[in-house]
Amino acid sequence: MATSYIWRDHVDRATATDKIEFESSSVTDDQGHIHQSEFKIVTAIADNERPNAQLNELQDTQVDTITVTITGSIHNWLLAGSSGTQSTIPATIKKWMCDKKTKATYFPKGRFGLELADFSTFDVDPSTTLGYMIQDWTWVRVGDTQGKTEFIATLRLNGTIRSAGTDEDGTYTWIT
Repeated sequence: MATSYIWRDHVDRATATDKIEFESSSVTDDQGHIHQSEFKIVTAIADNERPNAQLNELQDTQVDTITVTITGSIHNWLLAGSSGTQSTIPATIKKWMCDKKTKATYFPKGRFGLELADFSTFDVDPSTTLGYMIQDWTWVRVGDTQGKTEFIATLRLNGTIRSAGTDEDGTYTWIT
């Protein structure tokens, strides 16, 4: 089974220490699993009104937002009156969400990186020109399911996605 990652404050996932690993059987904190991922690219289209005409003129103003939504679950086996292992992921997410999402010197566009083992098109190593910000993270307790907590995380890409000076069919700077 392959491993996916979200990490913070490091240009390279391999050497990052502030990270969450999903779907791995060879790590100590094998508690995160990704069930579904959604990738949304929204183009901003300006509407130039044409009163008394057939249709309004539309103008393509390029990419507006790139959003990745990850749905998954964590094992959280520490139950009242029983032994087990409590996941460290909720505490990490609480800290990440309360802290600033950018760092002026090193990560002014976003402190977070993303690497998805099975869909690398939206993988990004954070840098001075590009990075993810975690927009929201929702925890969901489903019914009476013991030892499992589900989550929905929304990440937004921020920064320069195309090399300077390029026109159509430019070179995109994120990892592919």
